[in-house]
Order: sequence, then C-alpha cells, then structure tokens
Amino acid sequence: MCAAAIQAGAKNSQGLIGDLTARALHYQRILGDDPCKVEALIGMSLIAIVSGQPVPAVEMARAAIAAAPQAGIAWVALGQALKANGRLGEAEAAYDRALSLNRNDALALMGLGELRMATGRPEEAAEQFDAALRRQPALIAAHMAFAHALAFMGRDENALDRYQQVLLLAPDTAEAEFAVGFVLARMGKAEEAEAHYRRALMLRPDFGAAWMNLGCLLREQGRPLHAEAALVRALELRPGTPAGWLNLALLKREQKRTNEAEQHLQKAFALDPQQVETLIAWCQFRIAEKDMTGAWAWLRWAEARGPCHPEVANTRGILLHASRRFAEAVRAFEHAESLGSDAAASNRGNSLLDMGLVHEAIDAHERAAAIAPRNAGAAYNLALTRLRLGDWKRGWSGYEARLRFREVHPTPMLFRQPRWRGEPIEGRRILLHAEQGLGDAIQFCRYAPLVAARGAQVILQVHAPLERLMHSLPSVHSGSVCVARLGEKPPGFDIECPLMSLPAIFGTTVETVPWAGPYLGADPSLSAERLAQTSHGIHAPRIGIAWAGNPRYKSDAQRSTRLTTILPLLQRFPRFEWISLQKGDAIDQLRQLPDDVRVWDGASADRDLADTAALIATLDLVLTTDTCIAHLAGAMGKPVWIMLPYLSDWRWMQDVETTPWYPTARLFRQTSPGDWGGVLERAAAELERFWVNHRGVAHGRFPGPDAMLGRLDSRLTSV
Repeated sequence: MCAAAIQAGAKNSQGLIGDLTARALHYQRILGDDPCKVEALIGMSLIAIVSGQPVPAVEMARAAIAAAPQAGIAWVALGQALKANGRLGEAEAAYDRALSLNRNDALALMGLGELRMATGRPEEAAEQFDAALRRQPALIAAHMAFAHALAFMGRDENALDRYQQVLLLAPDTAEAEFAVGFVLARMGKAEEAEAHYRRALMLRPDFGAAWMNLGCLLREQGRPLHAEAALVRALELRPGTPAGWLNLALLKREQKRTNEAEQHLQKAFALDPQQVETLIAWCQFRIAEKDMTGAWAWLRWAEARGPCHPEVANTRGILLHASRRFAEAVRAFEHAESLGSDAAASNRGNSLLDMGLVHEAIDAHERAAAIAPRNAGAAYNLALTRLRLGDWKRGWSGYEARLRFREVHPTPMLFRQPRWRGEPIEGRRILLHAEQGLGDAIQFCRYAPLVAARGAQVILQVHAPLERLMHSLPSVHSGSVCVARLGEKPPGFDIECPLMSLPAIFGTTVETVPWAGPYLGADPSLSAERLAQTSHGIHAPRIGIAWAGNPRYKSDAQRSTRLTTILPLLQRFPRFEWISLQKGDAIDQLRQLPDDVRVWDGASADRDLADTAALIATLDLVLTTDTCIAHLAGAMGKPVWIMLPYLSDWRWMQDVETTPWYPTARLFRQTSPGDWGGVLERAAAELERFWVNHRGVAHGRFPGPDAMLGRLDSRLTSV
C-alpha cells in the first residue's frame, strides 16, 4: 500500500508549483529510502489536498495509518483528506479515532470544528475551536477558525477580537488582515476596512479575494474609478470567478455603461450557467433596462435551478412590484423572508406603501432594519416612511442613510474637510452643497440663513440653473451667504454639509419648519419684461401650468402626467390665461392641443430658473404636478396647487391637503392609483371658487394692463 501511495503522489506531483513542488520532491526522496515513513506520507497527503487532488490525499493518509495505526496525526490527515473529498461522515470518524488516541489532540478538535462549519452548525464549531485553543493556545489556525465561526453567527465584535489576536501572534498574516477588513466593512466602518484590505494586499499582492472585496467596498463608497481598478485586478488574478464579473457588471450598470455590463454578465454566465446568483443578476439587469419579458425569462430559469433560494423569491417580488402587482409582490416577499432574505422585508414595506397600507409598511420597514441594521437601503426606506407619517425626529436622523445608499447617491461628493454635525461653527467657512434635484435644493436652501445665523460664513453650492435664482436669498444680499456652482471648485472652506442633512441638525419637526415668509423672489424689472412678453391682452387671471418632471427620476411615471390629462381643465376654463411653465421634451405636447385651446409657452426658452421665477411672479396661481416648479412657486409665496399621485413623495406626507414647507400650497391627491380625473374634478371645483374670488367688481372684468403692472410692482418686490 505504501508503494502504491508513493506512485500516486509521484504521478500527480507534476501538477504542483513553486514551493509545493519542492516539498513534494523532498518527501518523495524520503519515501524512496523508506516507503513507510509516516511524516513524509502525511506531508504528501497534505500537499495533495492543497493542490486540489483529494483522492491521492486519501491514499497517502491511509498509507500513513497502515504504517503507524496509533499515530493520531495520521488519522487527522485522513480526516482532512476525506473532508476534501466531501466524505464528511467518514472524516468525522477519522477525527474521533484521533481523539480516542489522544483526547487533547487540538488538530483533531480543529477538524471536527471545520466539519461542523461545513454542515452549517457554527455554534458547535465554535465549541470545538475553543476546546482546541484551550489545549494549544498559540494555534493560529484555531484562532482564525474560531473567528470565522463567530463572524458566521453575526457576532462581529467577538470575531474582530479573535482576528486581532491572530495579528498579535502573527502580525504579517494577510488572511487575518483580510478577515478584519471583512468584519469592519460589515460593521459599517468602511475607512478602517479599506485600510486592512490594503494591508492584506501589501502582504500578499496576489490576494484575489482582497482585491475583490476592496473593489466592492470602494463601489459602495461611491468611488467607481478606484473600484473598477480593484475589480479588474481581482479578475486578472482569478478570471474564472463568476462573482468578480458580476460585481464588475453591477458597477458598469450603475455607471449607465450597459453594453459593458452585459458583456461582463455574459462572462459570468459562461463560467457557470447554473449559478443562481448569475441568473438573478441577469434578471435585475433586464429590469433596469425595462425589459420585463426578458426579466421574467431569466427569473423562470433561476426558479428552476434554485426554487428555495431566498433571493430568487425576493427577485420575483421585485418583478411583481415593478409590474405594479403589489399584493402578489407582498406574498412573494413574505416567502422570501421565510427563506431568509434580508432584503425582502424592506421590499415588502415598499409594496405595502404602494397599496396605501402605510402603517403595515412601517412595521415591515422596522422589521427590515432590525434584521439588517447596517443595510443602507432598509434604513433609508424606514426613514422615508417615518417622515411621511410625521415622525420627523426619528425620520431625519435615519434619512442620513441616503448618503450610503447607492441608489440615491451613486457617486457621493467626497471632501477632505470634515462633515458638520451641529457643533459650534462661529467664525468658520462652511460649504452647504445641493445633492439631489433642483426642487430639493429650492426646498432646503432656506436653512442657509439659519447656518449663517450661527456665526458661520456660508458657501451655498447649487446646480447651474439655480445659481442666479439663489442671489434672491436675503442672506446672499447681506453677504453672510455666497453662492457657488456645482461642478466647479468652490471658495476655500473649513467644513461641509449636504443641504438635506440640515433638517436633522436643526431638529426640524412638522411644527418648526423654517418659514418667515417667501425666501426666493424675482427681479421686478425682469418680471415686468416677462409680463409684457406673455400678456396677450386677456384681462383674466394668469395661471401657470407644469405637468411633467425630470424623466430620469425613477418614480417620474407616477408623479408626472401628459398635457392631454389636464386638457378637460383647460377646455372648461377658457376664460383664464393659461401659461406653460413646462421645460424639456414635454413642451412639445403644446403642439398637440386642439385649435380651440390656447396655452402660451412661457418657459421653454428660459435661461435658468431665475427667468422662470420672474414669470411666476406675474401669475395669479400655479397649477403643477410634483416638479421643481412646485417648490419654486412655494418658496416665492405664490399660490400653488400641487397635483399628487396616489403614493406621493415622502415630503408631502400622507392624507393632508397642506404642507408646512409652503404655506401657500394646496395638495390635490389621487384617491386611487392613476386617478388624475378625480384630482382634476376637485381642482375644477376650486377654480370655480378662484374665479369668483378674483373676479373684478365691474361686471366680472379684471383690471387693465396698467393696473396689473401696478399690482405686480407691489407684490413682487425682491425678498
């Protein structure tokens, strides 16, 4: 038997490389002199395991046992070889035999612990590793394995202590540095995690898994260029890893580089067409491309190969939700939760919200946050639901999760300067930067004067279309706030803060929304020009309309409509002077109106929102869907009626007709999904009252143009 084992080892030694080859040749020379040398046979068995040759490994270990049946180390080697072959029951018997020969055999206890891990019993595994360490406290492999078991159980703090113990015993252990980075990343300590991943790579530049995890971490931090470099390096080292191609595909998809994303998905699929994670990634890619037929095809394939896979069930829910089949989606997410999906509870909350079941939704979001407390998406969804229900104390603090949530901030602004969190700031220069849409910047720029009132010099950085408008802020006039443009280098500053983090810092509640009056305005002379340009001799109320927002906003299909939707309103009130405030491609819809309906194009040629503000200042009323026009009119103190979908944006709260953000605004909500007709009926009834209230005293005639200009001058003085 010894000779046969030697022959098998010699035959397979050609597959070994580097140091393993040298060791194998050394053991072969020993066995040439003494074919039953136990130490050499065990060494050959372990080399065969490491080099991916489990069958010869078993033969070598059995030869060692034949040569020395009472040698516990030979039985441990056999256990390792059998485990590598997937023969777990026989492996356990081999370890038990080693322990019967020596009850203090730490390596046998280690082997049993590894078996418990392999069969999904981490608690029992931890007991075995602990026992091994009591017998051999300096056994580094046992410390590592114990830490792995603790990490598997979610006991991150305990696992971190164990990994750091390894680094005390063996400071240059790349695997321990990698493991510390992994646990820190899971604990949400990204900067510390990155440092340990880089330390692991300094120790082992060819550590493919470390490059992979570093790339994923950098992507989550919104550093796509660095992430791509790390992921490409990981794939250079391990091109046969489907997960590497999937992560690179996800990065490309986030960068809107869909052709490259698809190519990477194809590579992952070619490596393993049966891997469920790849099939799910394909399904999600097709959803992102709005190819629902293709998405369902990939999902069916995934279901055939992983019917009990939790993310397959979760993806079915996502597809159903995207198809607006919310009740079915809820059931799918419940099934995914039962299978162990961490994401499903939050997704279920979103579907319940779309069904109008707000309190059930918040229960689901709270469960999601409890299951995965460091999941940015779950925390973000919970925060939005709390804000919607008026729980602003907890909602604003939770809303900070948006900065970690890549669906909201694919590439967040990163600064060397520290983030302001409400500490004393007198005498310092602070950069307040807009971070999402134009409407968000208009809504939250009201906080700039409050920051200035704390003694800071404020730099307000906004989108280019808002730059000129922001000069109407009184604090800009006074010099306590200066305006800068996003995308350009701002003046020097000491500290920074996103605009939408300010409500949390100021502890804003529904009752304490900052409002001392209109805070944005227009140049009266420019408004007079706009009135002259857009007045057509019609002595009637001037009503501005906008019906569509930014089509790139993911929920735009629900909040926006078409001009034909509000056509009945235009036809019912030909007495009004209707003026379009619409911008973008939707302006083309004006050409589709019937000949007997007149809506004047007032804003398509605007240079920026300062021009639009000048036009809004000449109006009596603004009627709009949820667009930046709603925020602009509200910030100017203009009467504005906002037409909202059944599930409106969180900032308009729930089941209310007014908003503390804009006292002159009224909210007209759909009572069922897609019910714009009901919204228009209520708006029409209010327009009748509006007509009566604004009618002139002389037989219903409005003041002439001279009087209108006088009225304009009195009400449009720049704030």
